[in-house]
Amino acid sequence: MGRRAVTSDATESKTAKAVFSLFNLGCSSCSAVIERRLKNFPGIKGAVVNYVTDTVWVNYDPEHLAAEDIRTFIRKLGYETVVKH
Repeated sequence: MGRRAVTSDATESKTAKAVFSLFNLGCSSCSAVIERRLKNFPGIKGAVVNYVTDTVWVNYDPEHLAAEDIRTFIRKLGYETVVKH
């Protein structure tokens, strides 16, 4: 039988998830810009923006960011947003 690798909790970073509703999203290019900017924001591990549903899903490091920080960043990009979850 093979052995499985054991990882320590100390080396694993935590990931939190947040979902936001977007308002005044003009086009699919806008959603691509938001997604790219979020992915480059420190502490964000992943982001997906859906133009059709006006929804943003974000995985982030809760030790460096809070959902409200992400919301503020999106607002600074020019889009109103509220936390869904």
